[in-house]
Amino acid sequence: SEVGRADANRQMLFPDAKAMKEHMRAQMTKPEYDVGNYYHNTGFCQWIARHSMFEKSTLVVIAANAVWIAVDTDYNKAEVLLTARPIFQLAE
Repeated sequence: SEVGRADANRQMLFPDAKAMKEHMRAQMTKPEYDVGNYYHNTGFCQWIARHSMFEKSTLVVIAANAVWIAVDTDYNKAEVLLTARPIFQLAE
C-alpha cells in the first residue's frame, strides 16, 4: 500500500479540485427552480398566480398572520373561544 494513496473506504483529507469544479459547473448550469414552470400557460388562474402582486400580497398575509398570532398569544387570556373577547372570536 502506498502512503500517498487514499484507502477506498476512507475519505481523502483534501477533496479533488477537479471534481469540485465539475460539480460547481453542473450546479451553475442547472436551471433555477421556479414553480411557475408547472403552471398552465393559459387561463385566468395562472395569470393571477404568476402576477408579482399576488406574490407580494401572499407575503403580506403571512406577515399579518404572524403578527396576529403574537397578539392573540399575548392578549387573549380565554381558555376557550366562546369565552374570548369578540375581536378574538371574529379573527378566528
